Amino acid sequence: MAPGTTPHAVWNPTILQMLMNRITAFSFVQRHLRAWELTMASLAVFSVAIGIYASQTNEPEMFVNLEWALTFVFAAEYGFRLWAAPSRIQYFKSALLDLVSLIPPVRGARLLRLLRLLRVASDLNSALATAHIRTQTRIILRIAVLWVVVVVISALGMYLAESGSNPNVTSLWDSLWWAVVTITTVGYGDVSPATSEGRIAAGVLMVLGIAFFSFLTASITAALTSPSETQNTGAIERLQIAESLRHSNQISEEEFVEIRNRILNEV
Repeated sequence: MAPGTTPHAVWNPTILQMLMNRITAFSFVQRHLRAWELTMASLAVFSVAIGIYASQTNEPEMFVNLEWALTFVFAAEYGFRLWAAPSRIQYFKSALLDLVSLIPPVRGARLLRLLRLLRVASDLNSALATAHIRTQTRIILRIAVLWVVVVVISALGMYLAESGSNPNVTSLWDSLWWAVVTITTVGYGDVSPATSEGRIAAGVLMVLGIAFFSFLTASITAALTSPSETQNTGAIERLQIAESLRHSNQISEEEFVEIRNRILNEV
């Protein structure tokens, strides 16, 4: 080797093949990201439904085994995507809600099963990221998804905690009505929690209700004003550029008029 030259790095074939496999796996997930996330969201909903039914039917073995199988699927999917991610630390930080789906279906932990619905919010938000829609519209849809998921989790939690001990909660519709009334901070008072679990859910909903509607109002306002302001700003910048090109004789007067008319027609 000549003096002063730097030797080329020699890659171990096994390590190189592993890196190529990770790149291939990551590319596959990215190409099918929307279908992937919607599938996992559907499995999360299915697992919660199975968990609720199992809780209401004295934990039959078949449904418990099915819950464990779904938990294994969630764990395998999380491990696969963590392994394939270009930056595993970044993926870990961005997929914290996915860890909720790994909560095992332990007997008696019926309310913890509902947290798997947070995986639905995470997956639907990831699917929305691949949709060709305006940024402000995407933000509003994400807020709406999270709002619906929180209401559903709270309603199911209220029903599981209060059913049989609260005469005002006799069906899932009663708890859903309570959740909507509570998160909107209306508070009719016709349905109120009687258990500690129900009161915790009510407290969380009250705080989130104020935050959600404040943020939603701000997002809608931004969605109505920002696009037009951004478009006008871009049009002004392009007109200024065209004006400078005309002054420097790089375009003719006729070309400037045509460019100006096109820009104004776009606004």
